[in-house]
Amino acid sequence: MKFTKILLTTSSLLLLSTLNNASANNVIEASRAFKVANVKMANVLNVRQKPSMNSRVILQLPADARWIVKRTSEKQGAWQKVVWGVKEGWVYNSYLGEDPKATQFLTEHRQCVKNNPRNSMCCGFKGPSERRNSAQHEIRTFMVVNVPRGQSLNVRASGSASSKKIANIPHNAVGVVKFPGKQLKNGRATWQKIRWNGRDGWVNTSYLKYDPIISDYRNIVQQSCSK
Repeated sequence: MKFTKILLTTSSLLLLSTLNNASANNVIEASRAFKVANVKMANVLNVRQKPSMNSRVILQLPADARWIVKRTSEKQGAWQKVVWGVKEGWVYNSYLGEDPKATQFLTEHRQCVKNNPRNSMCCGFKGPSERRNSAQHEIRTFMVVNVPRGQSLNVRASGSASSKKIANIPHNAVGVVKFPGKQLKNGRATWQKIRWNGRDGWVNTSYLKYDPIISDYRNIVQQSCSK
């Protein structure tokens, strides 16, 4: 089994679902997407329950997190309420920068949905060659488990706890994909090479659990859209 590229990242998939279900009283700025800015790699951006440094941290965004949208009606001073996937909370606005690629994708996706209202779930597939390659393999994705709320799973450069930390995955992240055959033992721990939101690295497998919901959904989309 070869490692196959996931056509839509989990963040973008959940974001599109959130945008489609946004209510008039809870306005999301659907025309632009943002990314974390001014945060050093391997550090995180704290998302808080309320617009205060004393408020509880409910999520930690990786330094390279994308697909962030703003709630236009909810801003207090330097604080901005944002949505990332299906999670929302407050961050300093100075740590957000516009994400041109994601913004362009949202624009193209909206046009695709408008043009294909009966088959909008297939918006995101690039072309015949990609459909053929994707249709050959079952997609298996994993969720993060056993990480306390507000903390992150460290992604390492190699399969060791002493290896350099290169990224962070939030405690409630989904859509983690394993590289088949890329697993090794290091003492009592088993390490797995993974990809999450376009970043590759190694994590301890005790923090991953198979996610049947996301896996089944992606396989349904893949089957339907590869015909």
